[in-house]
Amino acid sequence: MTFLRSGLLAVCIAAPLGAAFCFSAAAQGVSVRDLMEQERPSVAENAARFNEGLAAYDAGDFSRAFDIWLPIAQDNDLAAMRNIALLLREGKGVGQDAPRALYFFERAGRAGLVSAQVNAAFMHLNGEGTAQDYKTASFWFHAAAVAGVPAARYNLGVIYERGLGVDEDPARALAWYALAAQSGHELALKRLTELVPSLPGPPPPSEADAALSVTAPPPAPAEIDTMQAPAP
Repeated sequence: MTFLRSGLLAVCIAAPLGAAFCFSAAAQGVSVRDLMEQERPSVAENAARFNEGLAAYDAGDFSRAFDIWLPIAQDNDLAAMRNIALLLREGKGVGQDAPRALYFFERAGRAGLVSAQVNAAFMHLNGEGTAQDYKTASFWFHAAAVAGVPAARYNLGVIYERGLGVDEDPARALAWYALAAQSGHELALKRLTELVPSLPGPPPPSEADAALSVTAPPPAPAEIDTMQAPAP
């Protein structure tokens, strides 16, 4: 992106005898923003270029896909940002660069792209391109969990159950497991069946009524679901 130092863009026209007359864009009734917007590719042009990148990617020409998607990503296209980040993370068609991949994932994630949020969460969880940071991973998992991603909901449950970067909170862990299980997430369903028998039930009956009930010991902590990153 070109940054202009002045608030006015000057247009100079050479005149006879070497003289030059300069007129500001504002004097012509056109703003600098308008001129800059006119120079940017249209939405349709970006869409066509994006599809060219997809064709190159599908053909295994990752370097060409990267070259096509990079300017589109720099023009704030969220899907292109995510795809550039995937190529940088895996070193396909470009040198592997985890910090730069994380930058694009987080940039797209902050704009609301859920698949980028999930990838950013895993990079912080695993310490890719940054120091391992469970708290930041929980932030990105939460964003994707609120958007309805089952694996993000399950992993957020694991984070609260084990107290990874957050205070241990069994109730929240169960709530996220339950939401993930509603979507058919197998690990969440399994975790619920493991945890529910160990939860305290109603007050036990008196000795006169029956023997004291026994609560099952808690199961071993759950493991993170290392789902694969979404393809472009």
